[in-house]
Amino acid sequence: MAEWLAPFHAPKFTTEEFEDLKAKYVAKYGYTVTIPQAEDIIHLRAFKPLTEEETAMWKAREYDKIPPDRLADIKKEKAAKKRKFLAMMGDPSPKIARNAAAILTSLDDIQDAVSTLACIGMIAAAVIGGPVAAAVLGPLGLILGASQVLNLVNPMSQFSRLMKGTATGRPPKRLMERLLGKNPFTKKSKLKLARRLKKFKPSVGNALEALQVTDNIFGVGISLGPIMGFVQGAISGTIRSALGQKVTLKTSGPAPNRAEVAAAKALRAVVALNGYGWHSDASDETNTIIAASWAMATLYPSLEEYNPLEEIEDLGSYLVECPQPTDVLTREILEEEGIDPDNACVWPQNGQRWISIGELQETTAEQATVNLRHYAEENNHTLEAFTALAAADDFAGNFLAAIEGPEQIITGHSHIERIVFNILEAGFQYPPDITPEQVQKFEEWCYVHEYMDTQPRRKDIQHYAETFCGFSWLKSPNEFLGDG
Repeated sequence: MAEWLAPFHAPKFTTEEFEDLKAKYVAKYGYTVTIPQAEDIIHLRAFKPLTEEETAMWKAREYDKIPPDRLADIKKEKAAKKRKFLAMMGDPSPKIARNAAAILTSLDDIQDAVSTLACIGMIAAAVIGGPVAAAVLGPLGLILGASQVLNLVNPMSQFSRLMKGTATGRPPKRLMERLLGKNPFTKKSKLKLARRLKKFKPSVGNALEALQVTDNIFGVGISLGPIMGFVQGAISGTIRSALGQKVTLKTSGPAPNRAEVAAAKALRAVVALNGYGWHSDASDETNTIIAASWAMATLYPSLEEYNPLEEIEDLGSYLVECPQPTDVLTREILEEEGIDPDNACVWPQNGQRWISIGELQETTAEQATVNLRHYAEENNHTLEAFTALAAADDFAGNFLAAIEGPEQIITGHSHIERIVFNILEAGFQYPPDITPEQVQKFEEWCYVHEYMDTQPRRKDIQHYAETFCGFSWLKSPNEFLGDG
């Protein structure tokens, strides 16, 4: 097990510093979000939000005052939103159909976060380079289970054919560490001591003191999104006491800037969007995962200054309001469908406008974990999904660090991954005359170590292959044989 190495999180900006950074980003890129910075890799198209002046003209139906090209863009955006809303209204899932207004509103907040926070460039730190993903992930897929990890050293596997028989030695080992190091379905982490989380809910803290695969940590972090944005929510009135009273906080820091406000809204929206099983547009889901990661990184500095789990008693009893529609196009769509936008949005988790933080955590964590895996399964060979899943891993790491402190985090790989890393680093290769039965017997031995929570040494790997499987590893003369 290793000490945690922090993913990127944003520095603390003043409002003026952030607005200056945002203006420079928009001047260079407009409202196309590029991930990572190499412009030929991934683009998330973000609609340019209406300005206050455009909103006023639209509400007054003074369409002739809006430039024709811009008017066409706005109408196109509204038409796309309406198609999405009507599709949700007719969705076979009752939770989606009943909560179409809340889902559309939450997607507005996600889009706002993606547009607002893109200038910080957070995703670059979460992404393994495009060539690695293109060369490896395309054929292998995103969800690397134990059998696929073992295929990394199997000469009969797709991976070995891809690497033209050179998939051994230290360079492939480093490549695999980079690849698996951002995979939320193989990477594991735990907290040495979850003191603050135990104060909130002992069962949550105890669970995270045991080694967890990152997708489980992601689910817990998403379910606690309102806590991450507690200060911003208390100021805006979207978080209230158990009696419905406005919360007054005694903090010494400055008022939240635009980035922090957008981040807090985004995390609340992400919780709402994980109140049901995903089967929607992949781009919406990609944006949702990435927005969560950017939002967590944005709020990290403020959580270092004021941690609600440390400062607030009985935090689980506080109430959180479901995202409410503020976008002029969304409100207009609801009104056209005979829906009162001021009374349309309730939490999918309980069917109410307000929900306690405790209930929200209990009803969301597992579903968020399931949704992340479903997203990966449905988009198993796309670079966009790999980018989003790397961002999910960053979200989980920043969540644990913000809540309990980075010094409390330990990360590690599964026993099978560590066996494979050991084989690669040693320069071991299966002999050319090895049989499928011998490979199967060795792999079954690896599975036993995973099940028994034991880790064989390199000499154990050699001994078992020779004594019980009937083959000897080939060794590249260019590789140093240590005692891994």
